[in-house]
Amino acid sequence: MSDSHITDPKDIVPLKQKLAVGAGGFPIQNGGLVVQYMAQPIFQIFLGLNPALFGLAMTIPRIWDAFTDPIMGRVSDRYKSKYGRRRPFVFVGAIAVALCFLSIWMVPESMGETGTFWWLTIGSVLFFTAFTVYSVPYNALVYEQTPDYHERTRLMFYLALFYNIGNLCVNWYVPATNWSGFENPLVGARWIAVGLSVFVFLGLGLLPAIYGKERFYEVAQKENNEIGFFKAIGQAASSKPMMGLVGIVFALNFCGTIAGSIAMYIVIYHVKSGDVAGGLVLNAWNGTGFAIVGFAGIFILRWLAIKFGKRKAMFYVLLLTALGGVSKWFIFTPEHPYLLLLDAVLNGPVWVSLGVIVPSMIADLCDWDEHKFGERREGIISSVFTWITKFGTSFTFLVSGIALHFSGFDEALGADQPEGTMTTLRIFFVGASVAAPVLAMFCLKLYNISEESAYQVRKELEERRGTV
Repeated sequence: MSDSHITDPKDIVPLKQKLAVGAGGFPIQNGGLVVQYMAQPIFQIFLGLNPALFGLAMTIPRIWDAFTDPIMGRVSDRYKSKYGRRRPFVFVGAIAVALCFLSIWMVPESMGETGTFWWLTIGSVLFFTAFTVYSVPYNALVYEQTPDYHERTRLMFYLALFYNIGNLCVNWYVPATNWSGFENPLVGARWIAVGLSVFVFLGLGLLPAIYGKERFYEVAQKENNEIGFFKAIGQAASSKPMMGLVGIVFALNFCGTIAGSIAMYIVIYHVKSGDVAGGLVLNAWNGTGFAIVGFAGIFILRWLAIKFGKRKAMFYVLLLTALGGVSKWFIFTPEHPYLLLLDAVLNGPVWVSLGVIVPSMIADLCDWDEHKFGERREGIISSVFTWITKFGTSFTFLVSGIALHFSGFDEALGADQPEGTMTTLRIFFVGASVAAPVLAMFCLKLYNISEESAYQVRKELEERRGTV
């Protein structure tokens, strides 16, 4: 049990600050997923972009991210200004994300497949570059709000709350583009993009920059900063607890998003027998179910993590998710379409854990990293996880595109797909859903930061460089 330590009042983050910092979870969630979620039906289905080209257009920005994320992390760690080292980038990044997101949906309908591919590719590269400027410093800022083991979990509750609201909303953007009041789905996407740019990426995205506190700023300014860029990345990325957390995040995002991208085809062409509009709505209801379960899961996972420790709580969630992966073969069925809503009950909590438990574990890792290597570098550490998350949610579209091609899927045939096509897709779907939590459980063994060791690390750090 984890009741032995009581949070010092000076380590408690005020509610206003928790809400403002947590509000960034909405644009973080939408920014990581909304381009792929909206681009698939708009660019691939409505504009007719080849699935393989679409997958490539979603993958290229992630290759670019492999370079920009660590650079942004290092810049954020070393930047000096009267406003701090994180907040200026969060502020400017929110504005850039809003403008770049809006530009993606201004694609002309008559560009042709090559032109459409390049519009999506270049637009996505610009968007995710702006998102890097925002997301890497934002995540680093979140980790800085408190040095207390349990208060970090309480703070992540608010991050997960807004993240889950974003998850609830993102499921309805695509059905909204098909509203009869719009001339066509592309016009609908443009209006949805206006709303997201103004209210989400700007309205909520700026709050962390205004109200967040950089608690470790003075500590960072006193460091000698002799560790080079590549050495810093190597140190941060090669540590055992870092490798464990990276493995968990990658497995869940990579395998989980493969399953998620194929799910739409399973729902439309298997469960709903080729009814695109009905399938999109049912898929949105499934996503809504995940969000509803998520709201309850936020409270439950916070309690589990504080009561039993973060590692044990994470193991319970992964075990439930593995069982949920197996269940997908039986609950996604045309005989009982709405049975698939059970998917949220079994598989919803794991996505909540990425908002409550995992960020709290990363914050503890930042202390461990400083203790071992003598440098405060939430930015570098944040960049690794930001890139892994974005890579896991975009490279998967290339994999799912290959899976669609390998299965013999032909969109023009509707429900009359070649024999064995849907079976092949269902095997990919279930296999990825089971592989994700199983791989994550093995990776969890590498993360060896317990509550006791976290408090010991903090004690030794404060003896070395003072309290914050």
